[in-house]
Order: sequence, then C-alpha cells, then structure tokens
Amino acid sequence: MAASPVRFVRFRPDEAIDVEELRRQRVLCGWGEEKVEFWRDQVRRGVKNLYWVFPSAANEPLPWFGFEPCNFDTARSGPPPPDLSFQPLGHVSLDWEDSDNDESLCDREAGKVTLATFFLLLSQQGKGYGSTVMKEMEEMAKRDLSATSITLNTVDGEFAVQPWWWERQGVPYSPTRRVNEKWYERLGYVAYKRGIPRYPGKTVSGEDILLEAVFMEKKV
Repeated sequence: MAASPVRFVRFRPDEAIDVEELRRQRVLCGWGEEKVEFWRDQVRRGVKNLYWVFPSAANEPLPWFGFEPCNFDTARSGPPPPDLSFQPLGHVSLDWEDSDNDESLCDREAGKVTLATFFLLLSQQGKGYGSTVMKEMEEMAKRDLSATSITLNTVDGEFAVQPWWWERQGVPYSPTRRVNEKWYERLGYVAYKRGIPRYPGKTVSGEDILLEAVFMEKKV
C-alpha cells in the first residue's frame, strides 16, 4: 500500500502558534476567523476533532515565497505565517457539534458526524491533497468515532455559478472557478438541504449578508 502524502496533527487549543496560524488560515479562507475562539472551546470540550494537515513526505517546512493568495481574491496576498517553522497545508475537523447549532448536521447517538472547517492553502490545491484528506477523514470517522455517516456544508452550487452572487460581494466572477458542491458530489456526497443562509459576508455597499450553503451527506 502506498504511503499517504499527508499526515494529521491535532490542533492544540492553548498553544499560541496553533491559534495564530488558525486565524491566518481562516483569513486566507475568507470565512470563520470570528469563530476561532468558539472552535477552541469546542476542542477543549471534546466535540471538535480538529487536525492540521501536513505533507508526510517532508520534514522541512513549506518554502515561503512571500505570497499566499486569498481564496476570494487571488490577486491579493494574505498574511504571512506567524512562524516559518510551522506551516501546515491546511486543517480539517470531524465534529459532534455544529458551530451554528444545526441539528441536522450531527447526531452522536445516531453516528452522524460532520466534517467541518476544511481548508487547504490555495497554493497547495490541485495536488491531490484534498481528495486524500477526505478519504482519510472518512476512514478516521469510521475507525475512531464509530460514525456511520458524514455530513458537510459548503457554498450552494446553485448560487456559486451565478455572476450576480459574486459581484454583489465585490468579487469578480469567473466561470472557471471550482464549484465545491460538484467536487463533493464526485466523492459520493449527496445534497439534502440547500439555500441555507450561513456564511457571513458583505455586499459592495457594506451591507451584512449571509451567503447560502448546501448540506450534504455520505454513508460510511
């Protein structure tokens, strides 16, 4: 069996280096920086299994070239790593508690866990890490958590293909932009609830809005 190209390291909620890097990666993601303190509490309470994703083949840190693009504005560089010796590719979690309290996403007694806070640096995407992380998280959910199904939430694909949806946020629309929902479909996830206002955002005029999500599920 071929060795995995990634390894998982548990997030340490009371280590400054972990907290600072998590904040940085959520800024790069474009969503969730305001939830970092709540996620730290979830990890402490044992309802959020949050992991860093590192490349398994290298013990050396990733090279820092002075530019890491933001997800929603690839021409803009996000903040640099707070510590160049600690540079995970991204992070992902398996949760027994949804951060927005939607009970359809997780149910410990029923063996339904939700995969959340999944992010990979844009510079590291397209290398096969994403599908590997998903496969290994599914195995971890079965083996370590005795889960029978995994849910997740992502941007609703029916909105993500609409130019106006991006333009009202001041983000240029590109028809080549990957639609996350379609990617998860190829991995076997099926939408069961869509059009849910969930992700905080702003319009070009400064109005606060909630961007639409789709909920998906896969039996494991």
